[in-house]
Amino acid sequence: MINETVKPLKQVLASPIASRSASPPPALPHRLVQSCKDEDTLYRCTSVDSLDSLQHSFRSPSTSADGSRKYISEDESSYGDVAAVAHSPRASPAAWTCCTRQLRPRTRFTGFQISDYKKYQVSVTLKTVDLPASSFCTASTPHVTGFLSICGLTAQHPEITTFFEGYAVTDNIGFLSSAMPSELDALKANDRTDLDHWLSFPCFKELCSPQDSAAEDAAKPAASAEDSKPDTLGAIVQGSYSHTDFMQNRFIYMRWKEKFLVPDADVDSVEGASYDGYYYIVHDQLTGHIVGFYYHKDAEKFQQLELTPVTDECSGSCDFEFN
Repeated sequence: MINETVKPLKQVLASPIASRSASPPPALPHRLVQSCKDEDTLYRCTSVDSLDSLQHSFRSPSTSADGSRKYISEDESSYGDVAAVAHSPRASPAAWTCCTRQLRPRTRFTGFQISDYKKYQVSVTLKTVDLPASSFCTASTPHVTGFLSICGLTAQHPEITTFFEGYAVTDNIGFLSSAMPSELDALKANDRTDLDHWLSFPCFKELCSPQDSAAEDAAKPAASAEDSKPDTLGAIVQGSYSHTDFMQNRFIYMRWKEKFLVPDADVDSVEGASYDGYYYIVHDQLTGHIVGFYYHKDAEKFQQLELTPVTDECSGSCDFEFN
């Protein structure tokens, strides 16, 4: 959600991405991949506030006997032998989804949404979490739902709360709008806009970078084309990349879309505020942090969301009745 009054002002202020091209070049895959490799497109928020000022102690993931971290909550999910569950004729759709240690119902996150010139306090409470544990899951059911509250956005409404739905990037839902199913049109922009935002996350840039160091590469014999490491960024742009086993990775990539106001779900809008856009989200399973960028074609670019988990497990729930 954003303050709509920033739109006229942003026409005067310099845009944080003013140097970027307003429209995609003709040869998108080649030019776009090359520009991403040649330039450091990481956007840095101008605010001096960051997650460092929001740190809370949080339990570190448990470690298995082989030393690997376990991000999946074994107590709260049916995640395990996914193949056996998915192919079982008696398996219900609920058996194909699960939670993680931090992404589970009633988990609360607090932090800020930061623009170029103002910071708003934000709190998020998850309502449902149904992360897909197999490729049998479709985009018909949101992977995450919850309530997002923001304070001080307008003078008339000290606090505004919306209900949102979120979808994770999986093997069925890609990073780019062109790789997303048609039922998620409300979460689509265009491929260049998607890459502009995803590349603002250091973890995504790392995902797209070769894992071997330069010294290791120099020590290895020349590799053939078949043996060379795949170009992840190029595969994403060309539509051949599949983000499989996404929950086994440290970072979960998502999109969040605010759907309506609560508790007044029948109210279509709030004067001076807008929730027509959506968030690009990254959840760090190691720290529990959530960072994101709000996007709408008419809004200030790269408004940053920074959230940390609330460790008080006795905190109350956030429930609303919809009529």
